Amino acid sequence: MFFIRTKNIKNLDNEYYFTILYIKYSNKHSRDDKTVNMCVKYLTKEMTLSMKIPSDKSYIAKVSSDFLTFLHTNGIKECDAFQVAFEEALTNAIVHGNGNNIDKKVDINFNINDEYVEVIIEDEGNGFDYIMAMIELTESQDNIYKDSGRGIFLISLYTDDFYFENNGRKIVMIKYRN
Repeated sequence: MFFIRTKNIKNLDNEYYFTILYIKYSNKHSRDDKTVNMCVKYLTKEMTLSMKIPSDKSYIAKVSSDFLTFLHTNGIKECDAFQVAFEEALTNAIVHGNGNNIDKKVDINFNINDEYVEVIIEDEGNGFDYIMAMIELTESQDNIYKDSGRGIFLISLYTDDFYFENNGRKIVMIKYRN
């Protein structure tokens, strides 16, 4: 007879989450019960990278390159479109959020797990009416061809989900892995 139970374990050093499957085998012809630890399986592997940069557009290329390297080293290969969304959101934070004020910082967090990649960008600006910006973007197709204001449109194209927090000072972008 088999008895199966699972136990979740978090390894704090590496931030790996495991499920250990315990299979207990009882032989009715033997008095000894044998427990076999079988099948150690990764449930999720969370990787995080955080940084804070000054509001200087010259940082965009380097941070974008670091972002791409972080994705590639964590097994995410096809991410060029998501990189465009990241660069748009970062540019918006530096230019529109912080007004290119080098004394203001931009917080950037990259989180990867088995299900999705999440990018969080937050500026120190006053925020903006993102609901109205999205309405204006969809009111006329001509708005897509303007010199400014296409960032949110591109972000919507190249992410699976995104939303704003803190009165528009923070954007969370999500790209699912499958």
